[in-house]
Amino acid sequence: MFRWVEGVTEAQIGEVGEALYALPAVIPEIRSYRFGSDLGLGEHNFDFAIVADFDDIEDFRTYRDNPDHRAVSRSVIGPLISDRAAVQFDAGERPDDPTAPPEGV
Repeated sequence: MFRWVEGVTEAQIGEVGEALYALPAVIPEIRSYRFGSDLGLGEHNFDFAIVADFDDIEDFRTYRDNPDHRAVSRSVIGPLISDRAAVQFDAGERPDDPTAPPEGV
């Protein structure tokens, strides 16, 4: 998740989206990739979020260390953000009860 610096334009946010949209084509380890601007439904939210799914931790590490991903992070997104938050977690499959928390929680 990101908070934009003051003055970021819609055109710049569009460039971020275009750069992110291109990543799954060059990083096959990405199983699912969604991103977008906050809907403005709550106070103190971040401005933009990315949700990426991978089959395993090694696929995440491949994505994280991929030169194309690092270039987008550093050159396209980096200059536009004032704050960043990230979480990696195992979403797992819980077919018996989708409302139950994952084991260990």
